[in-house]
Amino acid sequence: MTDQMSVRQTACLCAISLLALKLITLPSLLVQMSTSSAILVAVIMFVADLFLLYIFLKIKEKYPNLTLYELIQKIFGKIIAKIVYIILFALFILKIIMLNNEAISYMRDIVDEDFQIIVYFMSFLPVVISLAYSGLKSTARTCEFGFVFIFIGLIFCLFLSEITFTFGEMGPIFKEDINNILNSCFNVGFWFSDFLFVTILADKIKYQKNMKKIIFSFVIITLLIVLALYVIYIRLFNVTAFLHKDAIADITQYNRNIGNSGNIDIIAILVYMFIIFFQGAIYVTTAKTIYEKIVGYENKVHALIFITLCILSLQLFVFYNLELIISFVFNYLKYMGIFAWIIIPLFYIGLLLFDKEKENGMAKKKFKQN
Repeated sequence: MTDQMSVRQTACLCAISLLALKLITLPSLLVQMSTSSAILVAVIMFVADLFLLYIFLKIKEKYPNLTLYELIQKIFGKIIAKIVYIILFALFILKIIMLNNEAISYMRDIVDEDFQIIVYFMSFLPVVISLAYSGLKSTARTCEFGFVFIFIGLIFCLFLSEITFTFGEMGPIFKEDINNILNSCFNVGFWFSDFLFVTILADKIKYQKNMKKIIFSFVIITLLIVLALYVIYIRLFNVTAFLHKDAIADITQYNRNIGNSGNIDIIAILVYMFIIFFQGAIYVTTAKTIYEKIVGYENKVHALIFITLCILSLQLFVFYNLELIISFVFNYLKYMGIFAWIIIPLFYIGLLLFDKEKENGMAKKKFKQN
């Protein structure tokens, strides 16, 4: 396993995945759906994500070198494994499309209203494709280096925001009924479940006894920063959230000029650009691995060409703006969350509870059969 990531690198990837689709439109959507209960919906989904991550890491402990594909194939056979991976491939491609549309919308709102999609793809695709081509280890090292800047930049953005408030100004957190809260959780599930890459790339993660502690420390610290951003956002734009769809930039709108430094939006822009490039590389690398499992052979060039064609065709001819992809998520893609939130966790829980045969035992059994 020469391309295995260290636990620290895996922790950085998990922390970045927690940020990717959470900093632009999601806060606005949460407030529109659940008003002052938006923060409660966010907390529920983050806790659910942490539970998924815990299950994935427990499976990694029990089967250190087996991925989701091998585990499904072991129980249900190759055909079911391929069907599940086709669904997951579509899910990750659509996450890339959502990431692209949010980034393009952000650039048009904050940087240049005439920002062209071709300019975005000329800068985005070469970087993420080259990172995916160079291998997971290279991507992980780059993300590990960039995570320090992202972390510091997010903290800086929080301190530039309007942070003096009382919790009473946020309104009653439990104002909405339980049905509204649960429906909101179901509707926004697509923006979460990014930790799926951990189980898809499980064989590329170096096993370590204290891996859960290291990964969760990175993830929880990052999660608290995101929740702090959400609290500030809700405090500032509770009623007018539908007008403010660039959360990471909008929370600093009252402090965009400090002294003679000029406009300091550049900090939020750079932080977000780092995030989307790294997350894009994670999505493409995961999609490449899924593609290779589906077709049954490993070929980086074939996989990356197919992924690039999927991204460009869907982006240019189907989901060519943010409103279209959001509408598609709310109408259809939210049901794909059943795989991430119900089917895969139940499958893994079943393995943890009822499969007494560990990976070494499985290997010995196969050896005897051969």
